[in-house]
Amino acid sequence: MSNPPAAGRKAPGPGTDAVHVWMAEPHRCCQPELISQYVSWLDEQERSRYNRFHFPQHRHEYLVAHALLRSSLSRYSDCAPAAWRFTTNAHGRPELATERGQPPLRFNLSHTTGLVACAITQSADVGIDVEWMTRAGDLAAIADMSCTPDELAALQQLSGTAWSQRFFSLWTLKEAYVKAQGKGLSIPLQQMRFQFQPHLNAGEMIQFESLLDPASATAWKFTSLNPTPQHCMAVATHLETSLQIQFGWSIPGRAGQATRFSCISSRDIVQRQD
Repeated sequence: MSNPPAAGRKAPGPGTDAVHVWMAEPHRCCQPELISQYVSWLDEQERSRYNRFHFPQHRHEYLVAHALLRSSLSRYSDCAPAAWRFTTNAHGRPELATERGQPPLRFNLSHTTGLVACAITQSADVGIDVEWMTRAGDLAAIADMSCTPDELAALQQLSGTAWSQRFFSLWTLKEAYVKAQGKGLSIPLQQMRFQFQPHLNAGEMIQFESLLDPASATAWKFTSLNPTPQHCMAVATHLETSLQIQFGWSIPGRAGQATRFSCISSRDIVQRQD
């Protein structure tokens, strides 16, 4: 399929076997005129949550994430960013309240220190998770609570940066899968297993097993990568066919500020093509 559409040019949504991932760096989206525009796009519920954040950094990340979502959806429709309406499923997963004439898009959103990202598909369930890899906390304790014995054994063979990279790859893959399922926190992270196998053309192949529903594993496709040297990202999609995934950077609300990307390998860092 073609690259994601550039700003100002409407295009059909992603194909049925594709995911478009749009990313933004909050520190590039802090001009007063952009902030004012982003706030004007929020609906009443979003604005209420935005105002409840105690720390300015978290408030700004939330704002940029929702501005990115709204502006990205508008790339595929004549619907203005402020006009999109959302609903939630029984577990609280946001969905488009699709109206007549709007494309049948699905989405998922994630944000962390220094990066926000949204994944958009035409109809497939999708989940995305991004994490800042220099975050504080007892990562070994988190691994003990979230990883299977096989995953922990693989982690124990690593140290330093390699351990951290593998931990965040596992964590984001699990989070992306849970988000794609749309069932909230009802799926225990230790009930899914990921393994990484060498692959001639793709660096590493991700092997997935659901311990709760083994028969469903083949219907899920995953991508794990580092969009920046400081961040780890995973995308999970419910697809029977092979997955096409493409990435783009954006400054929401600023015409012409969209850079096209290609993902050489699911394990490669995606470099900005200035």
